[in-house]
Amino acid sequence: MENSPILVVDDENSYLDLVKGLLNDEGYKNVLTENNPLKVMPLLERTDVDLILLDVYMPEMNGLDLLEKIYAEFPSIPVVIVTAVNEVEIALKAVKLGAYEFITKPPDTDRLLLTINRALSKRLLETERDSLRKAFVEKKAERIVFSDLITDSPLMYKVFELVEIFAPTNETVLIAGETGTGKDLIAKKIHDLSPRRNYQFIPVNLASISTTLFESELFGHRKGTFTGADDDKMGYFESANKGTIFLDEIGELPMHLQGKLLRTIQYNEVYRIGDSKPVNLDIRIISATNKNLLEAVHKKEFRADLYYRLNRGFIHLPPLFKRGADVVILAEHFLEAGNKVYNRNIFGFSEEVLEALKNYNFPGNIRELENIIMNAVVKTSNEDYIKEIDLPEEYLKKPEVKTQPTKLTTLEEAEEEHILNVMKYVSNSVQSAAPILGVSERTLQRRLKIIREKTPPE
Repeated sequence: MENSPILVVDDENSYLDLVKGLLNDEGYKNVLTENNPLKVMPLLERTDVDLILLDVYMPEMNGLDLLEKIYAEFPSIPVVIVTAVNEVEIALKAVKLGAYEFITKPPDTDRLLLTINRALSKRLLETERDSLRKAFVEKKAERIVFSDLITDSPLMYKVFELVEIFAPTNETVLIAGETGTGKDLIAKKIHDLSPRRNYQFIPVNLASISTTLFESELFGHRKGTFTGADDDKMGYFESANKGTIFLDEIGELPMHLQGKLLRTIQYNEVYRIGDSKPVNLDIRIISATNKNLLEAVHKKEFRADLYYRLNRGFIHLPPLFKRGADVVILAEHFLEAGNKVYNRNIFGFSEEVLEALKNYNFPGNIRELENIIMNAVVKTSNEDYIKEIDLPEEYLKKPEVKTQPTKLTTLEEAEEEHILNVMKYVSNSVQSAAPILGVSERTLQRRLKIIREKTPPE
């Protein structure tokens, strides 16, 4: 608070010098003085001030009139009235107009310093509150934008930040990540947050297109160009004009076709097969791969010039096993979806199943987790918990076996230990732990507070 700007307003220069010297001696180094009340409002417009000490009777303008103006424009700045006139009516009016405190001249030094300290503390708390409230609102808005992408992982929040950076631009974006990590969802989100959101988003899986049909599918063809070309056909690129084309599995594109794609990107045009007139494109290209394309470039399996054209913006999606508590969060989500699809009422997961999911590597990532949970819903009796789950043993992480002597505990101690174990499993997320434990977040927070109070400091 020593660096907090304090403004002293009084028509007597000797008094201004006296108060400034006093405050400087007490450690307040940023003290401003003004002897003309008419200059105060313009000063506040261009200067940050955390506290104002204001006189009442000044020739240019009455201090109470100035107080009313200050409170109307800058209600968060505390104003302390310091005046030689000790009148109850003036004090009451000052407080009514928004004054923080009313002190008579000559002020008692201790009382003045105590009032200044309290006023600055109040100002600091309000500033921090407003900052936290703003951050909360921004975070809430961010959660709404990405609410359809289920996560509580810091790694995924970083992905969201990149999406928001790249989305407003027209740059190509390369999304890399293992199979099943949701690359298509991130591509669609970039499109949805971009200026092209009102135009087509065309996803194309290049791995599913045969090399003989590549040009016809992507660039289109004219009627009668080849056997079976009974009508003119618009290719994927032309269909996505003014919008976004998503080239999935770009790493599967053969070398001899990469040059054709490169030309399209370079010149923003395509030629339909059998047509000598180009189709001009206004298009954004997002691509995705589960391969290391840079390594493919070094092995001469992928063109370097195409790689750098596609990779103006880069996003890497983390595998599921690195996303911490997301395994449980997504499992609960897929359980809810499974209950709706199969008209079941499965309550949840046993602790053994949760432990198994925690120790599984998920080579197929989110898509594999969805299949596992859906399969378990079908196999579980209605009105019960999922107690068994099919996981390939080769992908199970071997838990460390620690032999410990049997320790007898009370029910309360066992319950507290269970709470702590669940909190550790979900990376200390109260929001994730509460539904697993079957209690409200407020109840869980209260129990955690009691547990912490019992735990002796290290």
